[in-house]
Amino acid sequence: MPKYVSPTGNIEVHDTKPEGYVAPDEWIAEHPPVIEPKEPTKEQKIAELTAEYTQEKANLCEAYTTASMQGDTETAESVAADMADLDAWFDEEYQKIEEGSEA
Repeated sequence: MPKYVSPTGNIEVHDTKPEGYVAPDEWIAEHPPVIEPKEPTKEQKIAELTAEYTQEKANLCEAYTTASMQGDTETAESVAADMADLDAWFDEEYQKIEEGSEA
């Protein structure tokens, strides 16, 4: 016997399709499952933070090297200060993740 889904979502067995009922595959197409995104784990958050930090650090290292090679000490010093700020930011964000208080 064929199965049909009632308007309220109950699967029932009937000889013929009752009015307002649909086949199970039609019900699924009309009512896709809602999958809530999972909160990332602490390890995933740290990995994401580390990846962001590493990329930004690489950008700063490149800028510092370029400035140094061109004898631009003012820019090199500015980039070095940016690196110190980046390190402080990373440490603060890492600590927030460890404590579970990240925003």
